[in-house]
Amino acid sequence: MELYRLTAHELARRVRVKEVSAREAAQSLLERTAGVDGEIGAYLEIDPEGVLAQADQVDRAVQRGEDPGPLAGVPVTLKDNLCVKGERATCGSKILAGFSPPYDGTAMGRLRTAGAVLFGRANMDEFAMGSSTENSGYQLTRNPWDTGRIPGGSSGGSTAAVAADEAIAALGTDTGGSVRQPAALCGVVGLKPTYGRVSRYGLIAFASSLDQIGPVTKDVEDAALLLSAIGGHDPRDSTSLPADLPDFRAGLEGPITGLRIGIPNEYFV
Repeated sequence: MELYRLTAHELARRVRVKEVSAREAAQSLLERTAGVDGEIGAYLEIDPEGVLAQADQVDRAVQRGEDPGPLAGVPVTLKDNLCVKGERATCGSKILAGFSPPYDGTAMGRLRTAGAVLFGRANMDEFAMGSSTENSGYQLTRNPWDTGRIPGGSSGGSTAAVAADEAIAALGTDTGGSVRQPAALCGVVGLKPTYGRVSRYGLIAFASSLDQIGPVTKDVEDAALLLSAIGGHDPRDSTSLPADLPDFRAGLEGPITGLRIGIPNEYFV
């Protein structure tokens, strides 16, 4: 079974009911990445032993009869400007080659609480200043659909990984389009949440008044699932929205009667 092709919600369901193990899912994704990333260049770093150790922790919880969470055993790739304790976070720059954060950012900690397996560091334009992922200090990332083309940026590593089935899901960051644009170019789902919906604590800033962490996924349900996991108020971020978090998945099946979409007049000039 090619587990790396599953969506996040389907994989989490299978892990919870013991149809597959989190270790099997992680191993499948590690093998897939080893086979194709040499051509794509989505990843800067993966720690296979650390990934499998996280997966085993999820499997032990399942065996004890516990529910690990809505992202049970789902490997989630992180853009390289997101802080995880003990992992390097270079922002795609050799200036930060030796930097290892001493803490987990809020969104990353919430992924752990939701049962996710943090899987690898995705390439990006240096300090998120770019829109093609050609400006990394380490390597180029290529579009999986046509390796002669760019994946967009600055979250090009995250979106290319999801598009190439090298990630079940990923987190990127968006200041002026850095999730939405590469998601469009790679044919995946990318969302910039409303400012303040997701804590910026643990995001190495580009422009603090605009930055947001957002999901990159294979379908809309997965985007809702990830946003529900990472969103919510955080007192460590002074701009965090002090409001209840909606059930984003619950709204996916509702009617759209009366929905209005605004389009600026300038698009038609």
